[in-house]
Amino acid sequence: MRNRLPFPSLRGIAAAFGLLVMTVFPASAAPLVADLSNYSINIDSNFTGTRLFLFGARNDNGDIVVVIRGPARDYIVRRKEEVAGLWVNRGRMKFLNVPDFYAIAASKPLPPAAQFALGRQLGIGQESLLSAPIDPRLQPQYAEFADAFLRHQYGRRLYMRDAGSVQFMAETLFKTVVEFPDDIPPGDYTAEIYLISDGELAGMQSMPIRVVKSGLDEFLYRSAHDTPALYGLAAVALALLIGWAAGRIFEKI
Repeated sequence: MRNRLPFPSLRGIAAAFGLLVMTVFPASAAPLVADLSNYSINIDSNFTGTRLFLFGARNDNGDIVVVIRGPARDYIVRRKEEVAGLWVNRGRMKFLNVPDFYAIAASKPLPPAAQFALGRQLGIGQESLLSAPIDPRLQPQYAEFADAFLRHQYGRRLYMRDAGSVQFMAETLFKTVVEFPDDIPPGDYTAEIYLISDGELAGMQSMPIRVVKSGLDEFLYRSAHDTPALYGLAAVALALLIGWAAGRIFEKI
């Protein structure tokens, strides 16, 4: 079930964290220090999504941008068209090394010029998620497939343009909440926190987040991926057994 974070106590934690940072780190130390309320998310049959609390402190002036990326993999997007009353695949495009999950939050929107330059440099923003084709003749087709893929991911809440605002507590401390839906894929995630000052990168910190399945879900997931042939045979055998048992029961009714 969804675990709701106790915000009053977390505000206290964040405040204590800020005091600790100001005590431990001198003025010449790292310009940015952040932490997470949890570094691991366990998925079981009762999982309905969860939230992580991210908090930190900046040692220099600037805006905070938080980016959460899921494990990267390759996607194939297919276009279906109706031919003689049947829907068939008439085109496809492959996107390489695309994150399964992507969410971004910021203390305020970046200026367009800085957003474009830093987006290309750091991979921040929707325009940096999908690699454009090298051949310019494929650009119109690329835009169609890319839009379809992004709509699909936004519809499932696996991509979020504005995951939540980054709020400052006084001049130094900041916090935000990251929402994870119930169908997030397992794997290694990263939480990236950027400090942007005058359109330039002033500081950055990256933290790992591990999303794992647990219980029966973990056993089934690992069986399907590690031994797909045995998993398929077991699924067929179980279906036949259930069908046979149901038939015997109805024979006696």
